[in-house]
Amino acid sequence: MGNMRFSIHTLGCKVNQYESERIVGGLKGIGWEHVDFASSADIYIINTCTVTAVANHKSRQSIRRAVKHNPEALVVVTGCYADSDREEIAKIDGVSLILSNKDKDELPRRVADKLGIDIPNSADRAGAHRPLHTRSLVKVQDGCNNFCSYCIVPYARGDLWSRPEGEVISEVSRLVAGGTQEVVLTGIHLGLYGAGGSTDLGSLLTRLIDIRGLGRIRLSSIELNEVSPAIVELIVESGKICNHLHIPLQSGSNDVLARMNRHYTAEAFVERTAELKRRIPNLALTTDVIVGFPAETERDFESSARLIETVGFSKLHVFKFSPRKGTPAAGFSDQISNDVKDARSAALLGIGATLAEQFATNYVGKDLSVLVERRQGNYLSGISDNYIRVYFEGPDDIIGTITTVRVTGQEQAMLYGKTGE
Repeated sequence: MGNMRFSIHTLGCKVNQYESERIVGGLKGIGWEHVDFASSADIYIINTCTVTAVANHKSRQSIRRAVKHNPEALVVVTGCYADSDREEIAKIDGVSLILSNKDKDELPRRVADKLGIDIPNSADRAGAHRPLHTRSLVKVQDGCNNFCSYCIVPYARGDLWSRPEGEVISEVSRLVAGGTQEVVLTGIHLGLYGAGGSTDLGSLLTRLIDIRGLGRIRLSSIELNEVSPAIVELIVESGKICNHLHIPLQSGSNDVLARMNRHYTAEAFVERTAELKRRIPNLALTTDVIVGFPAETERDFESSARLIETVGFSKLHVFKFSPRKGTPAAGFSDQISNDVKDARSAALLGIGATLAEQFATNYVGKDLSVLVERRQGNYLSGISDNYIRVYFEGPDDIIGTITTVRVTGQEQAMLYGKTGE
């Protein structure tokens, strides 16, 4: 049992990344060796994504790559693609085991059963020996009930679920004791943490702020209407919650937003984000945008481009619309050609690069709080609280700490600086 070699490949969101870390921790905890996905292994685990048709394609490619690495290996497929298209995965030669999202924590036991070997009872659930990092993902919520017309995730992830506050506090406290300086709270619909219960995201943040030794807290993604006044106040007053909000836009056209089943208008988005920038100093706003949604006109696209420039996002994630079987938008008429999608995507990526550079320019000559992650050549590298990559000279003994960097120069969206002044 102790010499089993396993590898895992993760696609998709930060929730998947967190769940993969728990799987790795559980398998290492029973003495199995974690190896690179390109290596020969006894067990390959593919934690899939299904948010777009491209994600499905990449998931299938990864499965086939694992089978090619070692045709005799146990190939385990889990994640959202395993929930949404189980029969399609089962047709791929070499797949040994398909596990739904809700079964991920039982993966060590299920794999051992498939192999016909015994493992300690303490390894029944993944994550007991989860790796520790300077910056750690912490999943606090799962499920979504928005049912945007283009999105398969609510069908793959299921009903809303929130971890108990005490369980989250215990995990974060353990991570901090192991050296974590920043926790990134993740969820499929993070802003609905605690929905239907006696708590909410603001309450959880209030308790996390009080954990001694925790440097900062970052929110992974939150919907516009769920950035409550209480959360804004905590960001402004606590000094621990990062001045960075990732708020999905998806489109700047009201017609497109309505067809997407998104519950805000373009005008409300501009007004609310401007208010957030007024309230929160040095706030970085990042976002997701979809181009080529069915019937998106050139005027609709131009509305998105203008809104993006008006808000002044510091980073864009641009997605080309991909019809997902089982969603309303897959059956919409007036599907957009790939050539148009490509052109619109390229245009927005260009705008995003310009905005990122402009945002970084604001901090030349100023001090930034940076979580020092690693050495890259002659420089240390880290992320500022408002999500800018910063390179600077300094000693290795500050890796893993939060330090103040005086910004002295810039290269596109990256900043350069030095400590000690």
